[in-house]
Amino acid sequence: MIKYFIASIVFIVLYSCDKTKYIDHISTNFPVEASEPNLHLSNSGNIYLSYISSSPDKKESSLLFSMFDNLNYSWNKPNLIVESDKMFVNWADFPEVTTDNLNGITAHYLEMSSEKKYSYDIKIVNSTDQGFNWSNPIKLHSDNTKTEHGFVSTVNIKNGFLSTYLDGRQNELSNHDKSIRPQMTLRGTSYNIDGNILEDLLIDDRVCDCCQTDLAITENGQSIVVYRDRSEDEVRDIYYSYKKDSKWSKPINIFNDNWKISGCPVNGPAISTYKNNSAVVWYTFSKNKNQIKVVFTDNISSGFQRPILVEANDPIGRVDIELLDPNNAIISFIDIIDDKAYIKLQMITKGGSQSKLLLIDESSENRSSGFPVITLNKEKSNTIIAWTESKENFKIKTAVVDNSFFFN
Repeated sequence: MIKYFIASIVFIVLYSCDKTKYIDHISTNFPVEASEPNLHLSNSGNIYLSYISSSPDKKESSLLFSMFDNLNYSWNKPNLIVESDKMFVNWADFPEVTTDNLNGITAHYLEMSSEKKYSYDIKIVNSTDQGFNWSNPIKLHSDNTKTEHGFVSTVNIKNGFLSTYLDGRQNELSNHDKSIRPQMTLRGTSYNIDGNILEDLLIDDRVCDCCQTDLAITENGQSIVVYRDRSEDEVRDIYYSYKKDSKWSKPINIFNDNWKISGCPVNGPAISTYKNNSAVVWYTFSKNKNQIKVVFTDNISSGFQRPILVEANDPIGRVDIELLDPNNAIISFIDIIDDKAYIKLQMITKGGSQSKLLLIDESSENRSSGFPVITLNKEKSNTIIAWTESKENFKIKTAVVDNSFFFN
C-alpha cells in the first residue's frame, strides 16, 4: 500500500509540474469514432498520422491521413485514402502509411475475405502524388486462403517498399496436405509504387499468432524485423531476422526470457534504427512479473547486448521506441499505478541509465485504448505521440514532447 501511495504522489508531482512545460497537447479535431492511430516520419521530415474512422452504425470504415504543420503546431485537414464496408478494424492491428524518396506513399489496411470471423487479407494502395489520388487496392500476399493475414510493418527500400507480416495460410492448407503444419508464419514481401510484387519470402515458419511485428532499415540497407516467436513447447520470446543480399538470416533469439504461455499475449516488440545502430523494446511476463526490456547494438550481424530492465511500476507493455542517437532511445509504454493505467515516456541509454519518467496521459487497460505510437521530428528535438482515448467515443489524442526533458 505504501508503494502505491508513494507512486501516486510521484505521478501527481511529475504530471502537474512537467506536463505544461514539456508537453504540448495538439488537438486533432478528427470526427468521433476515430481510432487506431499510427505515425510515420518521411525522409524529408514530414510527419504523417494515419487512422481509421468508422461510421456510427459501424457498417463502413475509412482510412485517412493527416500531415503535421510544424509552423502552426497543428494537424492539417485529413485526406481520405480508402473506404470500405469490409474493412477489418482491430485494436492491435492497425494500418500504416509509408513514403518513398519522391512523391510516393503506400498504405495498407485489412479487409474481410469471407464471412468467417478471422478471415481477412492485407490490401495495399499507392499514391504517386503525395496522397491526393490513390490506386486500386492490391493484395500483398499471393495465397487465396480464407485465413488471417496482418500485423504489417513497412519500410522504404531502394526500389520500392518492403513489408513483413503474419500469414495464416498454413492453417487452411494443412487441411488438404498433412505435411503442412497449421501454424502462423512470418513473411516478407517487397513491391514497387506501381503495385508490382517484387519478392515474397518466408522468414519464420512458426510465430506467435497475433503479436505485432516491427521493421526498420539501417543506413547500409539492412532490413531488420522483430517479432514474437513460438517454440514447440509454447515459449514466446522475442526474435529478429535481418535481410542482407536478398536473403533473410536465420531467426535469432534476442534474449531468453523463457516466457511460456499457451496463447498469444497480443504484445509485440518495436525497433528503431539510427544510421547502422539499432534498439529494440519489448514486454515480457518472465518469472511471473510484468517487465519492459531494451537492447542496443551497433552491428546487427553481431547481435544485441544484454537487455536493460526498465524501472517501471507494473507495466502492461504496448511499447514503442525511437533512437535519438547511437546511445539514447526514447520508449513509450503503458504502466499501472494504483490500479490506473498511464502512458509513459522515458529515455534509456545504451549504458543502462534511465531518465526520469514523463507521464503523458491517463489511459486504460482495456483493449479499446489500443497502442500508443511515437515518432521523432527530423531534428530529433521532439517526440510526437498519438494514442486512442476510449471513453464515451473513440478519440485520437496527440502531443509533442520537448526531448530536453530527458536530459535535465
